Amino acid sequence: MSLRLGHGGAKRVPWSMLDYMRRRFHVPPEELEALWCFEFPATVKDKKVRRFRIYSPARAQQEKVRITEVADLDKHHYMLLFEGYIDTEGKVYVADRRIPPHTMRR
Repeated sequence: MSLRLGHGGAKRVPWSMLDYMRRRFHVPPEELEALWCFEFPATVKDKKVRRFRIYSPARAQQEKVRITEVADLDKHHYMLLFEGYIDTEGKVYVADRRIPPHTMRR
């Protein structure tokens, strides 16, 4: 089974978010480079933003989970690693949604 990266609207995570995650959560660069996301418009505190839901295609393939749209991350919540947004001024906010391996339940 081959995984088609970017399928279903997923794309690479913007550099500004990767940099934020590297600094804030100390995620190694090689892990960051493997992450993909779904991006969509939203509103946060009455401000228009670009929201991101971030996952690992390699991990999804390993778990034999198909992630082709943002709703798949709701179905398989343990695949969601980070989520956040970039506002119109370019400010980044990212929340860590990783589940510790010993507490992971499907």
